[in-house]
Amino acid sequence: MNRKHILVVGGTGMLAELTSYLAIEQDVTVIGRDKVKMASIVQRNPDTCHPLIVDYREEEALSNALQYAVKQRGPFDRVIAWVHRGSGSAMQLILDHSETAEVIHILGGRANPENEKKCLCLNEQQTYRQVQLGEMHELASVRWLTHDEIVKGVLDAIQNQDDYRLIGTRKDDVDVHSRND
Repeated sequence: MNRKHILVVGGTGMLAELTSYLAIEQDVTVIGRDKVKMASIVQRNPDTCHPLIVDYREEEALSNALQYAVKQRGPFDRVIAWVHRGSGSAMQLILDHSETAEVIHILGGRANPENEKKCLCLNEQQTYRQVQLGEMHELASVRWLTHDEIVKGVLDAIQNQDDYRLIGTRKDDVDVHSRND
C-alpha cells in the first residue's frame, strides 16, 4: 500500500483523535510538546505515528524537525496545522517545508481568515484551506466546541475539500442575527 505522509501540528491535544484516526492507514508525523501525551498517541499506532517533540515557536528546532521528517518519510502530502496566532514564523516555516502539500490551517474563533492567508507566502503547488473553530450556541448558553466536534469538522472539511469551513458559529455572526430579530 502506498501511504500518504501527513503532518499534524498540535496533534496531541484537541486533535489527538484525528491523529490516531489518520494513522490507521497513513504515515503521520505529529508535532507536540508534551512527551506523555505524545506517547499516548504513538502507542495507538506505533508503526505509522511518528513523533516530533518540538515547540513550534522555536523556529530553528521546528525547521530541523521538519527536515528530518521529510528525509525519513518523504514530502508531506497533507498538513493539518493548529498553530496559535502570535507564534512568530511557525506557520510559514511549516509551509516552506511542505512545498507540494494540501495544507489545512486551523484557526481560532477570533482570527480573520483573510488576514491569516495574506500573511503567508504560498506557492502554486500548495493547496491552502482553512478550518475555523467557532462556538456552539444552545438556547441561552454558549460553549466551546468539543474535541469530537472539532475532529468531525476537520474531517468533513478534508473530505469535501472546502476552502473554508467554520465549525459552529462565530460570535459576530450570532450578534448580527440577533440584531435582525
